[in-house]
Amino acid sequence: MAKNVVVQIVDDIDGGEAAESISFALDGKSYEIDLNAKNAASLRKAFAPFIEKGRASGRGSGSGSVRSASPGKATLFSQLDAEEKDHFRRWADMPNARRIGDARVQAWIDAGKP
Repeated sequence: MAKNVVVQIVDDIDGGEAAESISFALDGKSYEIDLNAKNAASLRKAFAPFIEKGRASGRGSGSGSVRSASPGKATLFSQLDAEEKDHFRRWADMPNARRIGDARVQAWIDAGKP
């Protein structure tokens, strides 16, 4: 006898059919929520200004090796050559930033320096 098992993901907000599961963390706690495309877009839009101004913590990035800058020590950005700095600034959309945190540069490095 054959069986067909259907798994349907339900949107945790409106109870309809979900399109994806989204993981996020806040205040040291990790969460996962199932959302349809519209609710997923709303969540991403709500987080966008905070993500834009935030910095990667190294959690979930695979390496976990994020160096912090200390007075008198070179930053990751300062160790890049001119071409790498240009690529990073375009990737990070930071054309005029004066301070660039090591976490942001490490995220770019972890992403393969796209």
